[in-house]
Amino acid sequence: MAELEPRRIWKVLEEAFILLSIFAIWPGILGWEGWHWEAVKYLAVVGLVWIFVRRMRRYKDRTDQSSTP
Repeated sequence: MAELEPRRIWKVLEEAFILLSIFAIWPGILGWEGWHWEAVKYLAVVGLVWIFVRRMRRYKDRTDQSSTP
């Protein structure tokens, strides 16, 4: 099996975490109660903010590289 480049691994992890975050809202919708569901929701928010920051940095880097002559 060929080794994946680290950047590709991070992108795959980001996508998987986004899916996990989508599933994290369902216990609230279904009315399931418990501190662990609350913890999962807060973890999802923190992770999504982290992913947002990483992606904004990538877009900024890409823009900076294209604007330099």
